[in-house]
This record gives sequence, structure tokens and C-alpha cells, in this order.
Amino acid sequence: MQPLEHLAQEHRLIAKAVPITKSFRDEIEAGGPIRPRRYWWLIDFWSTYADIVHHSKEEQFLFPVIVEHGGTTEFEETIDKLVEEHMYLLAYIAELRRFARPMFTGDPSARERVISCLDKYTDLIEPHIKLEDTELFPAASQLLSKAEMDELAKEFKAIDTRTGTQVQSYYSSLLDKLKEK
Repeated sequence: MQPLEHLAQEHRLIAKAVPITKSFRDEIEAGGPIRPRRYWWLIDFWSTYADIVHHSKEEQFLFPVIVEHGGTTEFEETIDKLVEEHMYLLAYIAELRRFARPMFTGDPSARERVISCLDKYTDLIEPHIKLEDTELFPAASQLLSKAEMDELAKEFKAIDTRTGTQVQSYYSSLLDKLKEK
């Protein structure tokens, strides 16, 4: 599989998690009991799959090879923006971890912080994916050589091997479980 198609496929799984996350957020806001297991599954998905599996491929391999080409200032600004957004997404995950225990023990301010972080996360991830899919990836496909694409594919495969060759199916199944709940 071509590396940019690989990343776009990962985006499809990430996009599948957005409505599940929004639904869970609505349950929290409704004030009912919060299912900790479901909460931690979502955190695991966003931190492990979205960040470690997906964002690491972009930050460690794709973005640097694009920047090496020099490109335009606009290209570099786009990559800077995407990396900054990755940092915000990580910060929201850290907040979700930090306020989990207080929320589970009934702290209303912690519940509000969690709701706010879930809103911020989902509000950021959707345009982030769109920017990559509609602007960055098409431009990169024109910019990068076949040899560079082959090297990216090799690096992506190595990450997938390190994280487990079944990572895509595991997280797809996890999202299916979360959707059923």
C-alpha cells in the first residue's frame, strides 16, 4: 500500500471514532453514570492509535521528508500547524487522564473539564484530517519521488510491526464495541 493511502486509511478509522466520542460526551453531559471502561477505551484509542500509531508516522517520517524538499513557506507553515495541532490533541488526552478520577468520584468541575476536552478534541481532529487528506497528501504525492514513497512505506510498515501487525483490526473492533454500547 502506498504510504499516503496508508495514512488516509488510518484517518478513516480515526474519523469513525469521532461520533462515538461525541455520543459518549453527550452521555457525560446528561449527568448519568459514566462507564469507566468505555472512557478508558476511548482514551486508549486516541492516545495509542491516533497518536502513537498514526501521528508518529507523520511527524517522524512524512513531515521531515516534505520539509527536506524545501517547498514553499506555505507548505512549511501547514506542517508547523499540523504538528502544533498534534500537541494540542496530546494535551487534551493528558487532561482527560488527569480529570478522570475526580470525574468518576463525582466532582462536577472535573466532569465539565472532561466535556470541554472532548469537545476540543473532536472539534480539532475533524478539520485536521480534512487538511491532511485534501491539501497535504495530494501535494505530497506530487512532491515526493517513488524512492521516497517506497522508503516511507517501509518506515510505516516498521512502525506497524513494532506496534503489532493487528493494530488496525484491534482498534477497529474496539470502536465497534464502543459503538454498540
